[in-house]
Amino acid sequence: MWVIERRVFGVMKSIALDVDSERAALAQLARFEEDPAAYQTKKQASRRKADADQKAASDAVILTPELQKEFIESARKEGLSEEYVKHILGNYLAHWGVALAGQDLRGVSLLELKKMLKGWKSAEHHRIVALKSFTSWLREEGKLHRSNDPTLDLQVPQAQPEKSVRVKGYSMAEVEAVYAEVSSQLLRDTLCLRAKAAMHDTEIARVARGEALLKEVDDPCGIKGTVTFLHKRGDDHVVSLDAQAFAAALRLQARKRPLTRAPALVMLKRAASRLREKCAAPEEREKIQVIEPGAIRHSFSNWASDHGVLVRPTKQGLPVEEVAAVMGHRSTKTTRTFYKRVLVPPMIQLPLKLVHPEDPPIASRTADLNDSNEKSVA
Repeated sequence: MWVIERRVFGVMKSIALDVDSERAALAQLARFEEDPAAYQTKKQASRRKADADQKAASDAVILTPELQKEFIESARKEGLSEEYVKHILGNYLAHWGVALAGQDLRGVSLLELKKMLKGWKSAEHHRIVALKSFTSWLREEGKLHRSNDPTLDLQVPQAQPEKSVRVKGYSMAEVEAVYAEVSSQLLRDTLCLRAKAAMHDTEIARVARGEALLKEVDDPCGIKGTVTFLHKRGDDHVVSLDAQAFAAALRLQARKRPLTRAPALVMLKRAASRLREKCAAPEEREKIQVIEPGAIRHSFSNWASDHGVLVRPTKQGLPVEEVAAVMGHRSTKTTRTFYKRVLVPPMIQLPLKLVHPEDPPIASRTADLNDSNEKSVA
């Protein structure tokens, strides 16, 4: 055994060398004398390297299913919609997990991420948003440092206006045909509120969850009831509904949960397939498209501009300008924001016939639902 014994900074050191000859021992002695404080034997260097590798592995930031699940639960707690969490964050993060193939995010370059993006033909915007949301959460949790985040300089592409990408919307005949073909009452009620009241996904969901106030009006002008949404800014958004749409809203509220996007699209695809089967000519079959629920709001805008009739409540009251003048407000904005509350707004009536043989009779069904949902409506 060869041993180096030297005094270093007043402390005697005795280092056993892992060598098998005097020549090798003298070589180690020369290395020791160059820098006694930093000297390590081969075994010590190997052990320290193994420890460093083990620590690096334990600190690695890898997009594992377990870490993704933790992030998804955090996103849900923040109040993000289940639709967004599942279909945007969850779906596209799973794609990133496959593409990264267990790589430590700290060692991935921006160039590598861009090459991965080029491998996908669509949804670049959503893919980048999903990954940047994930890494942002990692930084907040202290799992990833900014200096090691490869997504900081990954730019989210500006979304193109839908008008420049494709024409949105359908004819009333198309929506009427699909409505008549859909077997689910829940989907028909959802389509009705979209087509007749131009409601958003979030508004329909709030109706279903009981977060909107439904009130029966029975105005002779054709307004059966209203639905009121309380906005975060403090004022109310009130929508007037005809008898069919009001009955649909009551049924949704009685169900207590909305129809999610995935099953709705499946049913709409099936409805389109059945409509195609009924067509005799190939060119007629090609014209039938799958209705995208979100585009019905755009359709409503087109229909209202071309065919809509404004229906005003029988008791219209005074214009807001006259109310503002009497109250001494210089701007009608003050009157609208702090004082005036529209109980029954005008309604746009369309020549839209949504008919299905299994739809409940509107009058009796509405009355029944009013009785059964008195607490939720009140």
